Amino acid sequence: MKKQNYKRESLRICLISAIPCTIFFYRPLIEQLKKAKADVGVASSDMPELYDLRDHFGCTIFPVEISRQITPLKDLVAIVRLWTHLRRKGYDIVHAHTPKGGLVGMVSAYLARVPHRVYTVHGLVLETAAGLKRRLLWAAELMSCKLATKVVAVSPSLRKRVLEEKLCPEEKVQVLGDGSACGIDLRRFKLSAATAALGEQTRGQLNIPTDATVIGFVGRIVPDKGIETLVNSFVRLQQQVPKAFLLLIGRLETMRDCLNHHTMYTINTDDRIHCMGHVKNVVPYYAAMDILVLPSRREGFGLSLVEAGALGLPVIATKVTGCVDAVVHNVTGLLVDVDNDQQLAEAMLKLLTDAELRRRFGEQGRQRVEAMFDSKLLIDKHIAFYKELIGKAPER
Repeated sequence: MKKQNYKRESLRICLISAIPCTIFFYRPLIEQLKKAKADVGVASSDMPELYDLRDHFGCTIFPVEISRQITPLKDLVAIVRLWTHLRRKGYDIVHAHTPKGGLVGMVSAYLARVPHRVYTVHGLVLETAAGLKRRLLWAAELMSCKLATKVVAVSPSLRKRVLEEKLCPEEKVQVLGDGSACGIDLRRFKLSAATAALGEQTRGQLNIPTDATVIGFVGRIVPDKGIETLVNSFVRLQQQVPKAFLLLIGRLETMRDCLNHHTMYTINTDDRIHCMGHVKNVVPYYAAMDILVLPSRREGFGLSLVEAGALGLPVIATKVTGCVDAVVHNVTGLLVDVDNDQQLAEAMLKLLTDAELRRRFGEQGRQRVEAMFDSKLLIDKHIAFYKELIGKAPER
């Protein structure tokens, strides 16, 4: 087969995800691909963010409902629609993300005979599942990995877990660079007087005293993120640090994956807990924090940990897949056991009562992000990866 030239104008790549917010992490990559005259398509559920990708980044979009739940009939409809679309467009590469986006995307791309099919594993939901649900999730991941020609894991520990679960052979799965989805835009997550001023302004808007300490969380407000443990630990901590505040940033799930009643009651009634919901710009909230905590039960990488690190924040996370790659224990932050209220409370107390330790962890975290997770590095890795793919004969 004749080799394709990466720089030719006819290069076509389609990014697929169940929800378009996932593709937003790849905006810097999309910009570089567009500069290289690539035709970049995005297929995802019909949400406002999908149209932002069209209007602001020039992507060709294809709205298709990809449910995040187990919905066989809807999935079949999505596969047929995507298969038709991919055949018509003649993409060189299909790069799918998220568990359901990966399954629907890889089946559709395989049926459409797309020569290069990439599935990025952002995390394994099956890690915290059990019984029939776990078996179904495993089977779905296995199918996505088998139909992909290449599999990318967003962290070394996630790659290890993929291999332990026997989802694909060792030579098929790789980590680009040191991991993460597409790195951190250090122009946006920048330590500066302006960023510090945003943090002070945010504290003022939330009526948080200047001498208070703020513990932050960024992510979905669901049990798997360890929110119940975090709230319990915060209640313990208040007895020793009465001027501590908890700032929760992220979408609160109310239909599924709901928090228990006790945790919801505490969040709603404790005036030192601020639950802000989803925000478009998270930087002012990071700037208002003294430490970031991610007590998750599972992760793919733990992006909020390195976003916080880029802004010089010390972090606390759990010893789980993904987090162990984003945090170096006793260097950029602290690692604690999963679902351990006491350990987490002790770790928070240690950081909140030692300003010098916070400063040192924060500085070392910033240096590590700059060296390993700068988006420029990850963009280069992705482009080199794509160039290598299209320079090879297609795999079937």
